[in-house]
Amino acid sequence: MGAPPGEPPFDPAWDLTQQPVEQSPLDRMRAALLDSAGLDSIPAAEPLISGLLYRNALTWVVGKSGHGKSFVALDMAGCIATGQPWQDHAVTQGPVLYVIAEGVTGIRQRVRAWEESYGRRMADVQWLPMAVQASKDRGEWRHLIALAAELEPELIVIDTQARVTVGMEENAAKDMGEFVDQLEKLRAATDACVYVVHHQGRNGDHMRGSSSLDGAADTVLQVSKDDDLVTIKNTKSKNSDEHEDITLRLSPLGKSAVLTTADGNPRAGLPAALRTATAWWDLFRDDDVSTSKLMGALEVGTDRTFFRHLRQLQDQGLIGKIEHGQSSYYRLYKDPMTVVSADPVSVVDVSTQVTVPPPDRRMTDTPLSKGGGVSVMSTPETDMTVSVVVQDGPYTCPECGWGTDSVAHSIQCQGA
Repeated sequence: MGAPPGEPPFDPAWDLTQQPVEQSPLDRMRAALLDSAGLDSIPAAEPLISGLLYRNALTWVVGKSGHGKSFVALDMAGCIATGQPWQDHAVTQGPVLYVIAEGVTGIRQRVRAWEESYGRRMADVQWLPMAVQASKDRGEWRHLIALAAELEPELIVIDTQARVTVGMEENAAKDMGEFVDQLEKLRAATDACVYVVHHQGRNGDHMRGSSSLDGAADTVLQVSKDDDLVTIKNTKSKNSDEHEDITLRLSPLGKSAVLTTADGNPRAGLPAALRTATAWWDLFRDDDVSTSKLMGALEVGTDRTFFRHLRQLQDQGLIGKIEHGQSSYYRLYKDPMTVVSADPVSVVDVSTQVTVPPPDRRMTDTPLSKGGGVSVMSTPETDMTVSVVVQDGPYTCPECGWGTDSVAHSIQCQGA
């Protein structure tokens, strides 16, 4: 139907009754409601470092001055950026944004030492040598959020909290609530793990400042140093069981230092569950052993840690549960070190050929799956993914979900 004479043609865009109406806060809340079944639609936490760091989360690493917390942050950042396993923990590779709010002059030497230690460049880390202030009065943080949204990092390191909260009272819940809100905005804009390096209080083991910081954290890692040994304690974890303590050595290299395993024992670099298995084998071989006898002999820490290791070893097929009458025992099927130390399987031609492993590995010569130009194989006995070399990725490990390009992925993919 045409417009009346002398009037412009009708434009549907002028019809206000057809325009979308913005939902009210109440309507948005109604739309967000979930029943019990709907909870299954909430995605599971995605690990960046197996058992320790997760995407879309707030993490604090805390420690006293000079105890190595920035070395831990740098080491984790470099491994995530390059896809290098972090101290034998599986890593999901992705870009990193590292805000160097203090210690700018020393960062180059630390990075060069890391690169020399790992034999590769610390690629895919963007360094921002600025103390971007989180106070809303300063108006700087929104620009950091915009920059991070452009870069789309998986990890954002803020080193340190004190240098980006100048003028904010860290003991005041109001000021620290504002800081947490700014961190949440940064997280929401990127789905990254926002990783804050912070000082520990002089008295006590908690992070310095208002308790609202600890309340907001998804993960808290506490770093302490005794001589050259650095211990990392996972004192809080919302996304998984708290990880057992990790002890590393801060070893001098060039003009700086790097984190290495605590001793030269080849078992020191193994995931914790496999270290438990090697001690088990030394003591009992393949005998049937009760849980009470194992717990008394292995000294793995808490009962929860012991049963987590037991569950992981069962999942990997290394142990089995044996019933004797009404009593239950566990049996370790083989020396775990023979599994870990066996020669890796390498993909020669990603379309068809696979190098045949040693006979004692008793591997299937048929790839279990193909994807991203890589063949994946497993042991019939343990059903564990074994070492592969990615020729042209990307590749996602079916066991641990580790995504990577052009790096070796170890049989230890289950992590600790």
